[in-house]
Amino acid sequence: MRTVLLSLAALVFLVGCDSSNPFATDQSVTLDVSRLDAPATVANGTPIAVVLTVTTGGCVSFDHIEVNRDLGGAHVTVWGHDAAKGRKGIACTANIVFEPHSYQFDPPFANSFTIQVDRGRMAPLQTTVQIQ
Repeated sequence: MRTVLLSLAALVFLVGCDSSNPFATDQSVTLDVSRLDAPATVANGTPIAVVLTVTTGGCVSFDHIEVNRDLGGAHVTVWGHDAAKGRKGIACTANIVFEPHSYQFDPPFANSFTIQVDRGRMAPLQTTVQIQ
């Protein structure tokens, strides 16, 4: 009986320490993007380089940029992690950090290329780059 209890305790410890725990709370969040910098025009065949100013800080950190695109445009979502989401007793700092993150869209493009950035609960940011 003692062996069974020790094995069970070890299993609970290992599952608690494993970052891929299937029972853990998903801490993914859509991050706010306060600014989208993109050129007004680019030459045909030239990549479009943009800078997204992402809001992080406290328990929220940047993870990755997800892009769905076609010839005429792209829909961008910036993902992060909130260490306090789904957890009790987590203390977070009150700082707000504006992090610039670059992204490059490679050709081909249509005559114009519209970039729309999802910002969670806020209205999306949008800009159109003319292709010359």
